[in-house]
Amino acid sequence: MPEGGAPSSAPDLLLEIGVEELPARFCAEALVQLREKGEAMLRAQRLAFGASRALGTPRRLAWVVGSLAARQEDAEVVARGPARSAAFDAAGQPTAAAQGFARSQGVPVESLRVEAVGGREYVFARRTEVGRPAGEVLAGVLPELVAALQFPRAMRWGGGDFRFPRPLRWVVVLLGSDVVPCTVAGVAAGRTSQGQRTLHPGSVDLRRAEDYVEALRAAGVLVDREERRARIRDGIAAAAASVGGRARANEDLLDEVTDLNEWPTAFAGAFDPQALRLPEDVLVTVMRVHQRYFPAEDGRGTLLPHFLGVRNGGDTHLATVVRGNERVLAARFADARFFYDEDVKEPLVARVARLDTIAFADGLGSMADKAGRLGALAATLGDAMGADRAVVERAARLCKADRLTHLGGELPELEGSIGAHYAALDGEPQGVVTAIAEHVLPRAAGDALPVTAAGAALALADRLDTLSGNFLLGRQPRGSADPFGLRRAAGAVIRILEASGGDLSLRQAVERAIAGYPPLGDGALAQPRARNDLLDFLRGRLAARLAELGHRPDVIDAVLAADANRVADAAARCAALTAALGGTGWADTVTAFKRAGHLARQGEPGSDVDPALFAHPAESGLWHALERARVEAAAALAARDHAGVLAATATLRQPVDGFLTDVLAMAPDPAVRRNRLALLAGVAAVPSPVADLGRLSG
Repeated sequence: MPEGGAPSSAPDLLLEIGVEELPARFCAEALVQLREKGEAMLRAQRLAFGASRALGTPRRLAWVVGSLAARQEDAEVVARGPARSAAFDAAGQPTAAAQGFARSQGVPVESLRVEAVGGREYVFARRTEVGRPAGEVLAGVLPELVAALQFPRAMRWGGGDFRFPRPLRWVVVLLGSDVVPCTVAGVAAGRTSQGQRTLHPGSVDLRRAEDYVEALRAAGVLVDREERRARIRDGIAAAAASVGGRARANEDLLDEVTDLNEWPTAFAGAFDPQALRLPEDVLVTVMRVHQRYFPAEDGRGTLLPHFLGVRNGGDTHLATVVRGNERVLAARFADARFFYDEDVKEPLVARVARLDTIAFADGLGSMADKAGRLGALAATLGDAMGADRAVVERAARLCKADRLTHLGGELPELEGSIGAHYAALDGEPQGVVTAIAEHVLPRAAGDALPVTAAGAALALADRLDTLSGNFLLGRQPRGSADPFGLRRAAGAVIRILEASGGDLSLRQAVERAIAGYPPLGDGALAQPRARNDLLDFLRGRLAARLAELGHRPDVIDAVLAADANRVADAAARCAALTAALGGTGWADTVTAFKRAGHLARQGEPGSDVDPALFAHPAESGLWHALERARVEAAAALAARDHAGVLAATATLRQPVDGFLTDVLAMAPDPAVRRNRLALLAGVAAVPSPVADLGRLSG
């Protein structure tokens, strides 16, 4: 039981895990896991609860549950014992097996009941498991909940198997006002938390779980992540307004800054306007990546000589903090100015010859090797995407050269954009400049996609080359581990092909990328296996993308079973099928086509239909309906009208039903049977360019 006596009937539960500062990118996902896994744990333990919230900062992950039941709900437990023949002798008396089973379940042997399962009779015991007090249950399962949290990277702390990104420093577990006695990774739970490092550098004793948010607020900690995020957004907006501008929005940076602070205070600083002569991407990247600043801009989107920062603390001595940040940024910009001036002394193309000094990836050669493969692959893909081959080949030759610039080496985030800037200064054609800038897009989920055909071809080739090389070496992502960013690369491939609107086949693109590699040694996979593994991986990402768009799993399965290589129209086919399924009569249409398809699979592939063998009006009726549906479906398919193909499909429902009702498909005569099954195969083929209706549920 919790210390201090029995808890109230519906107290709040507080779990706080105090740690050394977590990486900002770990925090949001950890809080989602804590709430979802925690709620699942409570349900599994039959503990009723009210509202549940995950709260946290870089130094703590917390879970607050309102109105937790004082004890578990009682549960009826049903256990199956030995077979009746083993449980009772010929006289119907319980054997030793029945008596032992009853003892193990804590019930009288007379209470055993016989029930049939799968044609055999067994004895069953039914008993009521009385719920335990909540505190007793929580003491056992909360340490397991903390251990179940998963992170991109975690380390083993202490002598056990407990893994966490940072060491645990304190643990608070309160049920109402009572401490739940448990230990997490050697740290005993208590009621003592910690305040913000500078505003309240000491412990905070929590009297009740219900006091958590306000008690931490008084200690300089805003534990509600959304409240902290809103405070930063409002503070940055006010700071920007104070210098006559607005903050340049960046949701990723806002999330990062939210998870770097416990008590955020926004401020505005200034820098030398002469710095604005540097390329805008350089200034913005230095501010965002190096300093976590928000750039300030005017109403037209032009950068102002001001930056917007966030301090982890109050406004005491804030002017000193601002001056310190201004000095740091001035030094950063001075470095960038020096690097830029050095870079422009040499044209971008002059660096291409030195790409062989940079390794691409272990076992996959140099960046010069990659650039050579990119040129050939991007040109081939570009032909299929309507790109100018000369533009693609020139951009492929130059696109990796910015890695050898000073700014590209100092700020890898500028890859593509700084290369495009230098290419423009060198007088390269605009199409080449744009393709260089676009070849790194999209950098992440939700990022912009290439707009030009040349940029899309080069971006696609870049990702496919990376994926192919790693899959040839057997480096597929496993579990949550993805050290080479292959899931991100695969997602980019799918989104680029989706946006292209063309007919480029995913299979053909992968085959060309795989074929671009020379033999990679004894440890490498054979090209056919690597190709198939990569295709399966990419099709999995395509399915995930279609799920993101809101399509049902069985609809996705049906569409991809028909054709998983036409990425550009997979979403359109899903949308058309979803719309059709919402129409009148489509449930019966699906049923009819499932029956037809099942029978057709028993026929001989490639068999032709011979109308001379028809012996029943339902056969000729279906044949004429099929001929009309084929013509309508072909016309719709030529116009990329997926709904039209499905509409043609729906016209066959009644003729198919009539055929299956009035005609014996599996006729005794082999020639008649073959003819009828070929007719059904023709029916099943009508919707096949859009979806395999046999994969639909229901």
